[in-house]
Amino acid sequence: MTFKRDLLVISFGRIATTVIALVSIRAVTSFLTPEKYGELAILITVQMFCGLILINPVGQHISLHIHVWWDDGTLIRRLKSYSGYIILVSALGAFVALGVTNPASTMGAISIMVVVFVMVAASTWNSTFIPALNMLGFRASSVSCSVVSSIAALIASILFVTLWGSAIAWFAGQALGMLVGAVSARYYFKFRISSPIYSQSRLPLLDKKTVLAYCLPLSLATGLMWIQLSGYRFAIEHYWGLAQLGFFVVGLQLAGQIWALAESLAMQFLYPFFFRRVSEKSNNTEVELAVSDLLNTLVPVYLLLAGLTILAAPYLLKILVAPEYSNAWGFIVMGAVVELCRALGNVLSNAAHIKRKTTSLALPYATGATVILLFIVSAGELKADISYAGLALISGAVTMLTAMSINMYKQVRFKLDSLRCSSALVLMIGMASLVMYLPPATDWLMAICYLFILSTLVAVILFLMLWNNPATVRLLNVQLRNS
Repeated sequence: MTFKRDLLVISFGRIATTVIALVSIRAVTSFLTPEKYGELAILITVQMFCGLILINPVGQHISLHIHVWWDDGTLIRRLKSYSGYIILVSALGAFVALGVTNPASTMGAISIMVVVFVMVAASTWNSTFIPALNMLGFRASSVSCSVVSSIAALIASILFVTLWGSAIAWFAGQALGMLVGAVSARYYFKFRISSPIYSQSRLPLLDKKTVLAYCLPLSLATGLMWIQLSGYRFAIEHYWGLAQLGFFVVGLQLAGQIWALAESLAMQFLYPFFFRRVSEKSNNTEVELAVSDLLNTLVPVYLLLAGLTILAAPYLLKILVAPEYSNAWGFIVMGAVVELCRALGNVLSNAAHIKRKTTSLALPYATGATVILLFIVSAGELKADISYAGLALISGAVTMLTAMSINMYKQVRFKLDSLRCSSALVLMIGMASLVMYLPPATDWLMAICYLFILSTLVAVILFLMLWNNPATVRLLNVQLRNS
């Protein structure tokens, strides 16, 4: 069947890009000291500021309409109107980066601004064209561009950091990789679409009503999300310094890369079916069923993944980071809980996107961000250990998820598969409780063996969870494009 072939293609691509990302973590922790890694974390925070607050609302609007615009032949003409906005956002990101860093010279300041400008622009087009290819069913093209982008970023970053040995050098290599992926994806679009469409005049991407009713409220919500995901790093740098920030971020990033694999598999494989299913004016019952099906497919997966991440944390640290960062083990565990809440919150937030009521996303993210900042500032003022900052992230994430569940249920009355979800929750708690009793890994080979055994066991459980899952079957029974 087509969806089985697509799943294999997407799985291969995501596993490949995740392996490259994990190799990148090993490489960057080998080349950069914790203090320089902290500098890199600040640059990434600026990029995420631009991406979440200014770019993501427009990107979500594109995702919701991409099938309709593809069907009526206006997609490329609408994307032409996007370029000017991307240039403005990239320029803003460059000035923000200059304001939050301390370059030692004029040349250093110029380098930071140029690299951040390129990164914001390239990553935006990368995250526009590559997912669009996937959403429209061009799975192989999307995967190829994604893998090429990741490989180019790793090679360029290692080359640049070897020559200059700085955080901005590594970031520049990542920006170049994003640019390569964006250009490759644009080429595929030109190959798939006849040239007369490219030569036609542009069409508006947004109207005033969409900006005011959808994009601005979503921008507020994602701004609060940004505080939860990375904005707090400025407070950690202030109270604990760049070196401690480097340790903190490495552990969270390891957990984040594992979750990036699972979440991107879900978004690349399942979300196109989901958005096609709700893109047309479906009645309320059909929308409720679609959201429920997405939740009942992904909630058990995410719960089991959280348990596996916690259980595998000591072995992941042994393999994937330089020995200098060996004290980051606890932050991987914290990161697993934070990522679980974030991912579940993202799935639930689809209810607001479908109903075009993105204002309802602000309260959950506001409560989570408030809890995080209050806890971190309190811990910093009391000169507490940085582990309390990790507890602050967990508290904020759980608060956000609770508020998100309540708010989204008001939008779409979804129904959870109680048997599958509760079973996965019990298994997650069981796995987390076993982490202190696992045998230590003295070398890479032993760590890899333990990881293989644990991953295999969880994969078998996951297969049993999804086997004959009616929610998953309904999701996959959708045609992605009409032509």
